[in-house]
Amino acid sequence: MSFVDTRLKIRRTIKKYRKIIIFVIIAWAIIFMANYILKNRPKEEIPETTYEPNKAVMTDDEVPKKYHATIESTIDTFVNKCNDKDYEGAYNMLSDDCKSEVYPNLDGFKQYVDSRYPSKRSYSIQNFSNVGNQYIYNVELMDDIMATGLTGTDYGTLEEKFVFTENDDDLKLSIDGFVRKQNLNVVAEDENLKVNIDYKNVFYDHEIYVTSFTNRSEHPIVLADGSSNNEISLNIGTGDRSERNVGSYGIVLQPGETKSYNLSFSKYCDDGNAPQYLMLNAVRVLQSYSGDENLRDAELANAIRVYTLKINFPTK
Repeated sequence: MSFVDTRLKIRRTIKKYRKIIIFVIIAWAIIFMANYILKNRPKEEIPETTYEPNKAVMTDDEVPKKYHATIESTIDTFVNKCNDKDYEGAYNMLSDDCKSEVYPNLDGFKQYVDSRYPSKRSYSIQNFSNVGNQYIYNVELMDDIMATGLTGTDYGTLEEKFVFTENDDDLKLSIDGFVRKQNLNVVAEDENLKVNIDYKNVFYDHEIYVTSFTNRSEHPIVLADGSSNNEISLNIGTGDRSERNVGSYGIVLQPGETKSYNLSFSKYCDDGNAPQYLMLNAVRVLQSYSGDENLRDAELANAIRVYTLKINFPTK
């Protein structure tokens, strides 16, 4: 076949299948362009999230690695014992101070378990804050649908703080936000009043001072009766915090009488502030005390003495 015949044959073929050839060329061009665009398109950055349960979210430091497995295993064991209503087994996992100061008997601890674990719970943990040798974790308790099924009862989620205290390479567990018991043995006195602050219980968001007051005078003494919001306060260096509950029950001492109270003040244990002193802002030594609000002003007007008493804490 001559060169001319070949050219004519090709032209006839192109003419005959022109539409198909054009379609193929266009399709190929579209595919080529699509591949080019996809290949050169900027990659979408997918945010990377890493779950670090033993790194504190408040202080950005990490619990020592040697304790990671122990802490996670302890929380898992404790939650499972509570789920199984193994009250005594879970109770025995608590530190001695947590048991004596927060749950001094098994019956009280049973109420804790039943209120927080009404059904099987799953959980998640996150190291929240670390203070010295104490590691504070958020533990979020959630309904375990795999265990309970869709019963129609929603107990919601609960979050509480578990605290692990390092003691000679051992860890002690506390719950319900209890951090530590700290002995104070602070005594302050004058001719009318003696104050003993034996110790305080530190929780994550508050402190409770175990305090006794003795009336050394021959007259009734009123320390708090709800007449103001600042009858007893705690100075934490950056400001004063009023006692949270005393206004609801009051503190009145008859001559020679001694009474003990748990004075509660709002304070975060990781705020970096050390309490400086306790202040009794309205010590009232009265001629007489009736307890009648209608006579309060008259009794105060006849007071023998009204003054403040500052109880300093030792500085290290």
